This record gives sequence, structure tokens and C-alpha cells, in this order.
Amino acid sequence: MRQRVRPERPGIELPEPPTGFPQFFKKLQPRIVTADVWAFLETSVKTSPKLTKDQKRQSLAFIQQAFEFFEAAQNPRIGSRPLLYYYSFLNLAKVAVLLGGVNLPPVVRHGISDPRENIRQRLRLPGQGVRIEKCAHDHSVIFPEFVSFLGGEVTSPRVIKVLDLLRQVPGTHRTYCRVTGCDPCCIPIKVFRFFQAGKKIFLHMGFDRKDDDVRSTLPQLRTSSSFNRLFTEVYVPPEHWSDRKIIWFETDLFAGEKATVNSALRAMAKDITSLGFSSILTSIGYRHYVLCMPKPKLLPPLAVIYAIMFYFGSITRYKPYDFDRIVEDKYSWLVSEFLKTQPNQFLHGLAGQIAGVDVVQPFAYLH
Repeated sequence: MRQRVRPERPGIELPEPPTGFPQFFKKLQPRIVTADVWAFLETSVKTSPKLTKDQKRQSLAFIQQAFEFFEAAQNPRIGSRPLLYYYSFLNLAKVAVLLGGVNLPPVVRHGISDPRENIRQRLRLPGQGVRIEKCAHDHSVIFPEFVSFLGGEVTSPRVIKVLDLLRQVPGTHRTYCRVTGCDPCCIPIKVFRFFQAGKKIFLHMGFDRKDDDVRSTLPQLRTSSSFNRLFTEVYVPPEHWSDRKIIWFETDLFAGEKATVNSALRAMAKDITSLGFSSILTSIGYRHYVLCMPKPKLLPPLAVIYAIMFYFGSITRYKPYDFDRIVEDKYSWLVSEFLKTQPNQFLHGLAGQIAGVDVVQPFAYLH
């Protein structure tokens, strides 16, 4: 039964709210605007106080390899594009893990693989999955270390269906729903508002009640115990927000270490993203979404793109004729949209995770 909407909590709105919250946040700082993400990544490595001289040398080599694979994959005539993108992602993941303070051993494993079930159902995308491993004591397994860097956790090995991963990608979600006939699960967030109440902070999250995805999915989200643990629907009077199309939800109060705004926002971002959040970079910055899916199927957004690209890269490498059959099937449009849109989303998203703030393109840069 739907809970009664209570009045909003009194508070003072933060004058300079974080732009990339909750997906990209370490502390209150301006967003980074760059037309050359690769140069930004190199600068991040060169200026990092966390890396030793040898780790900087390794990281710069990883970035160079990632760049070369990425550039090669830009050629639409190359049939091995997914494999090239995956190896680009793999090298970038190594850089991220190193910047996250993890010492990688000389020999590392992918940490993600094709489960045996894929062999029996190779030609049917609905039956396909990826198997992910848990972290190793010596940090020799890349994928779970990358998930950890992104704020997630792999506590035990598990298999996730490829279609369940594709369903979590907001940039291709409408295509996914059209192709599969599934209902939407990505709920677009219209606006965030941050408030301070004494030494604590809280958040208002607003959805557009006229949006078709909101109307079809919000009733399900309202039944989620994990969502209701963090958010309560509230009434905001017209004098505080004139747009009556917004449905408002409010968090509890958050207090950080030594009652600082930065630490409180970090704690809030961690709790909120654990519900299942994703983002896409648009021409005016990032747009954020709540994912209404069972938690065991969820991964951090960049890990989702990484895992999907691994799967398509694995087919390209070992069974290229199977990849051709899959993309000729009803999923060809979805696969094409994913390959065209998500590599750049991954690149900018990873830059944002490393920077701790959203990394966007300048308006003057047409790409």
C-alpha cells in the first residue's frame, strides 16, 4: 500500500551543488571540460601522488595501448571491433585499479569469462551470459578489482545474463525495450536539490510525472524496500518549486566525518548508487537514472558496459561466425546501437570516476 506523502523537511539549499552526483563525486569541485579525454588520463597519471615512478610508466603504457585499440576499433569495416574495444577497456581498467591504490602483480587474469552454458546456446543471445569472479588475495583478477574501484563488490562468483546487462544501459534502453518487448526499467531523474539542515545534509530527487518511463516504472520502484529505506515521497509547495509535474522524494539526514559537506555527500552518494544508478553523457552534461532491477543482476554502470563488450569480443575472437548470426538476428539493431554509442560513454565515464567529478565535452567540440 502506498505511503502517505508527508511535507518536505525544512532546510537551506546548497548554493553550489555537485554536478555529477551521485555517479561522479569525491568532493565539491567544478566539472572538467575537455575535448581530449586521453590527454586528461595521461595528465592524471603523471600528476598522481598515489603512483610510484614505475607504476606511472606502466599506466602510461596501458593508456597508449588502450588508445591504439580504441582508435583501431573506430573503423566500422573492421569485424573485430568488439574485441578491440574490450582490450582498450581492459588496459584502461588496469590504469583505474592502479590509481585506486591497488598494486597489480606481473601476471593478471581477466576475471570474466564465458560460462559453459554459452557453448550449448551460442546462437541464442537470450541464453548467453558472462561469469564474473571474486577478487583474489594477490589482486591478480582484473574485473572484480575494477568493480571494486567503481564502488561495487563481487563477493562470490556468479553468472549474469547478457540481456540483463544490456537492459541496464540507459543509452540504448529504448532500443532494448523495442527489440525485446520488455517494460522499461531505467527511470530518468529530472532534478536533484541539495539542502543543509544544521550540520547535516539531505537530498530531494525529482521525477517528471508526465514521462512515460516514470509513469510505467515508478509504481514498481515504490514497492522496493531498499528504495524506501533511503527515500520518502514528500510534498513540495509551489512557492518552493513551481513545476507541479515533479514527483519529489527526500532522503534522511546525512552527516559526514567532522560534519563536513564533502564527506556527507560522499556517504549519501555511496548509499544512493548502491540502489542501482546509471548515467549517460549528453550534449548538456550527464543525465542520471534509477535502475528498477533485482540487485543480484546489477553491476556498476561502467562494469556493465565492460562485461557486455567482453562478451561480444569473446565471440568475435573465438566464434566470429556466431557473432555474424547474432547481429543478423532481431538483436542486430540493439548490438549496433551499443557498439556505436557505449565506447565513448565508457571512456568519459571512466575519466569521471578517476577525476571524482563529471568529465564533459566543451560545447565548441562537435563529435
